[in-house]
Formats: sequence, C-alpha cells, structure tokens
Amino acid sequence: MAVVGRGGTLTAGLLRRLLPGPVVELTPCQAALDGGQYRAVVVENFEPAARGALSGCAAARWALSPRSGVTVVGLDDPEGRRLAGAAPGRVYAYSDGRPQANLTAKNVRLRGERLEFEALTQGELVRVRVPAGESPRLYDHLAALAGALALGMPLPEAAARMSG
Repeated sequence: MAVVGRGGTLTAGLLRRLLPGPVVELTPCQAALDGGQYRAVVVENFEPAARGALSGCAAARWALSPRSGVTVVGLDDPEGRRLAGAAPGRVYAYSDGRPQANLTAKNVRLRGERLEFEALTQGELVRVRVPAGESPRLYDHLAALAGALALGMPLPEAAARMSG
C-alpha cells in the first residue's frame, strides 16, 4: 500500500493499524520517480492547482494508478471525480455523501471528543466512532477505510479496528 501526501499523515497511520502489510509514504515527487508496484494507492491532500492544471498530488495519482492493483479515490474533489471516470485499472471511491461511491459516510457528527459516522457500502452499514483529536479528519478516516476495503478487508472488521 502506498499513501501519497506530505508524509507522517493520519491516513497512513490509520492504514498501518488496519493492514498487516507495509504502508509506504511518498511525496508527489517521490511517487513520480518511484518505479514500485503497489497493491493499492491512496493519494491525499489535493492542493489547489493552477487553472487547467493538475495539482502535484493529482499528477502523482495519475502516474501511480497504472502501477497499482487499485487506486483509492475521493469523489468529493473534482480531480478525484475526473480520475474515477478515466483511470486505467480498478478504482475504489469514497465520499462524504455521494451515493455513487463504493464507501460513503452518512450521519457525520461530533459527539464530545469523538467523530462518529455511518460507513455505507453496497451491502453494509456500520457505525464508526473514532477520537476527534484537535481537528476532526473525516477524510483521513474514510481514505483509510476505503484502502482497507479495496484490499478485501470486511467493513465490520475495518471499522472495529479503526474504532478500537
């Protein structure tokens, strides 16, 4: 599994708790230069790009998608939607409410020191409760869940590991 971002990300840390194998973190530049093959790639922190151009993270995602078994895509970002519609290979999409995603967050709320949401896939609905931290990060949790699900982990098991 590869996570492309700024390094030391919450998504990568969550994936390390969820998955038995290694989770490699790459900056967009490292991802473009890296020749590795990955079972899955999650690209996070899309940054604003110049009009008509891709951000560094989006360009890295396009570069890595042919070298991975599945590309994990957030549909709440225009670049993620564009990739989901045109990417070579398999795509696993997540969203905060878009029904066309493989994994959708519903009924998101903060309760005290916890972030809670319902994780919905095609056939399952599971409540997820995680510490909110200083700044609640729904998309990091969704990206990590989507990465685990894309690799075949059952939703109830992934949610239990994340919540534990």
